Amino acid sequence: MIIAVDGPSGAGKSTVCREVACRLNFSLLDTGAIYRCVALVALEKNVMDEDGCADIAKHLDIHFVADKKGQKVFIGDREVTREIRTFEVTQRVNQVSAMGKVRAQLLDIQRRLGHCQNTIVEGRDIGSVVFPDAELKVFYTATPEARARRREKEFLAKGEKIDFEAVVEQIRLRDETEFHRENSPLIQCDDAVVLDTSELDFEQSCQALMKLIQSKS
Repeated sequence: MIIAVDGPSGAGKSTVCREVACRLNFSLLDTGAIYRCVALVALEKNVMDEDGCADIAKHLDIHFVADKKGQKVFIGDREVTREIRTFEVTQRVNQVSAMGKVRAQLLDIQRRLGHCQNTIVEGRDIGSVVFPDAELKVFYTATPEARARRREKEFLAKGEKIDFEAVVEQIRLRDETEFHRENSPLIQCDDAVVLDTSELDFEQSCQALMKLIQSKS
């Protein structure tokens, strides 16, 4: 079974999908991590152009290993779980993920990893491009203000403050880019179930997604 979960950045889908996959004994495929791997290698090799990044994607040897603490990401024998979450990679991944040739090269990798077992696949174009025949499509969303509050909470937990209004504006601008980019824009599929988590806490979000999945089992 393939569960395709799409939605904008900051809607909380990654943490919820990770928890729900663990509870239901599903595999989790974080497609964003795959693009981050390409961005990491591109940075290390100082590759900036689309053809060069597509070549990196073509030869990318990526796999995931689950353990009690979560999911580890490997490129070959090298664990890159933390490296792909650095500020530098985060800054670069939006550029890399918008490259049509890169997205084309990674389609087969995503489909191969997703079809290994019952899998929750989360990203931006899963239901529309990667797995259009998924048994269940969910579009995860939340208002920019709700997403900014969650980000603010994360930073406060680290003892850092952020400009709330500036974060709201950043989120709106990113949404605009993702919905209107030329290659594989973020799309709410007609057959997707919309799950608005603006007023839901983490446990309520998990229960909502689990209920949808169990209804298809």
